[in-house]
Amino acid sequence: MITTIFLQANPVEPVAVSTDLLTHPIFKDPLLLALLSVISVLLICMVILWNTYKGITRSLYPEAIKEKTVKEKSVIASLTAYVPVEEEHTILMDHEYDGIRELDNNLPPWWVYMFYVCVVFAVVYMVYFHMMDGPGSEQEYKNELAEFKAQKEAEIKTADVKVVDENSVTLLSDAGSVSQGKSLFEGNCQTCHGAGGKGLNGPNLTDEYWLYGGSVKNIFNTINQGKIEKGMPGWSTLGGNKIQSIISYIKSLKPAEGGKAPQGEKYVEFTDTLKTDTVK
Repeated sequence: MITTIFLQANPVEPVAVSTDLLTHPIFKDPLLLALLSVISVLLICMVILWNTYKGITRSLYPEAIKEKTVKEKSVIASLTAYVPVEEEHTILMDHEYDGIRELDNNLPPWWVYMFYVCVVFAVVYMVYFHMMDGPGSEQEYKNELAEFKAQKEAEIKTADVKVVDENSVTLLSDAGSVSQGKSLFEGNCQTCHGAGGKGLNGPNLTDEYWLYGGSVKNIFNTINQGKIEKGMPGWSTLGGNKIQSIISYIKSLKPAEGGKAPQGEKYVEFTDTLKTDTVK
């Protein structure tokens, strides 16, 4: 049953999943590829041998093949209510229009049987879900939502993921985090702040001047809450971990030639901590 999951105020960060099945590591296993190739060749050989066998049997035992074909046709006729062309005069209807006459064919038995099965299923479904204690769509939605939340909590506990906020944010120096921050910056921030953070509509992020403070905590609050009066939306939907990666990338930038003129006040980073705020 299809259910709809509504967006909540603090959505869980989505996990990137590859939609290309062929990129799965299992398809890069040479032994598996060899096995699949052998199976494909065997299947082709079996088809060729089967067709050869049928050809030889047809030539050696034509009467037996003919009898078998008649039986197969009788089974098909019983399932389709097929009427041979030479017997169509028995099901002609009386009315005629412009020389056209209509055949009174019966519904195919296979279709009728399927219809009966659907009717029985509908009755059982109605009794179970609407007259007995079968779970309704709302209850199934609640069950699936609870299962989803439990699964996410278990994943967080298993991975020991630390949720980053303005009080725990810190600067990351490993290449993986900086690279992730660069990708996120290019996908979300580059439109306003320019390639490499040189500045366009938004300020230059490569110099030492900041409009709202240049500490890690200041930048986190600016990105997380946004500055609507300046046209910058809040990016809380990214989650604290991704915002932290973006900050780490921004802090790794060096003054670039051709960047936008400085804006705001100069920020001097303290050497004893990277999380110290400067009051301006």
